[in-house]
Amino acid sequence: MNLVINPPQEVFDQLVTLTSQTHGWAHQFYDYKYYKEVYGGFWFVAMLDDEKDSSDNFVCGGLLSRWDIENGAPLFGIGMFYCREEYRGKGFGKPVFERMMEIVGDANCVLTAAVDMSQKYADVFGFTKMWPYWHLEAEIEPGKLRNPVLSSKITTKDYKEVEKGALEAYDLTICPRDRKKTMGTWFNQNEVYTRVAFDSAHQIVGYCTIRSVKLNRLCAAPFYAESEEVAARLLSDTVAVVPGFRDYEKLIFWYPEINQGVERVLSEAFPGGYHIKKDFRTQFTKELIPARDTVVYSVACSTFQFV
Repeated sequence: MNLVINPPQEVFDQLVTLTSQTHGWAHQFYDYKYYKEVYGGFWFVAMLDDEKDSSDNFVCGGLLSRWDIENGAPLFGIGMFYCREEYRGKGFGKPVFERMMEIVGDANCVLTAAVDMSQKYADVFGFTKMWPYWHLEAEIEPGKLRNPVLSSKITTKDYKEVEKGALEAYDLTICPRDRKKTMGTWFNQNEVYTRVAFDSAHQIVGYCTIRSVKLNRLCAAPFYAESEEVAARLLSDTVAVVPGFRDYEKLIFWYPEINQGVERVLSEAFPGGYHIKKDFRTQFTKELIPARDTVVYSVACSTFQFV
């Protein structure tokens, strides 16, 4: 076995394929390039089996990012920590996670912990700072889409038609850390569709991004709305620009359970066409970073972003 950092693309492709098939995680192969480009530091720490072909040698691994901002401390993030099923329980995952934590050092670090791993991350690795609620996952059947009654007071535009500074300013009302680089690049990737909502005073009141991921699925990442009225309009207008929307197998939301408006919006748009389960908890090592979770209909991504 060999512990490596930032192995070739084909190793990341194995991670994406395995996690999609066994856990339903929602990623694309191009995410590797994206993470390298937008974060101040990025490490894919992987344990590889030297006796196997390079197209099938992934044993376990995880991703670590360093999110830098002006006039503020960096925030590290751990995501996609995964061990191939046949290697579990044999001690291969621990050195991977320990190596990532060595890089983190005394800095603040965040991860999204699966239900069965949350307590272990707190007890063993110090991810003890967390909100008293979980994030839920809604799995939606696109073919069950209906046309709910929508408010004429809310309008939407493609993000390319929106003044960049205005959208960046709105995003800062949701997430206190500057995301100009991460979100701007995110919007411009392949098969990503983003619309921005405005009220009758022409003020931004939300935005929604839907992207295609592996296994013929879509995920909303992110989706923010100041009210259920806004969310209903944004959802309707965004899915309308996704080619072949009804042909996808699933549309996925990840949202904080304190936002009870999500299920009401889904019940109108997809009656009888969705189910919800407890999915993960956001946990920090040093300090909780607040966000306006009551307006979050889906987080930006479940890898490094906490909102």
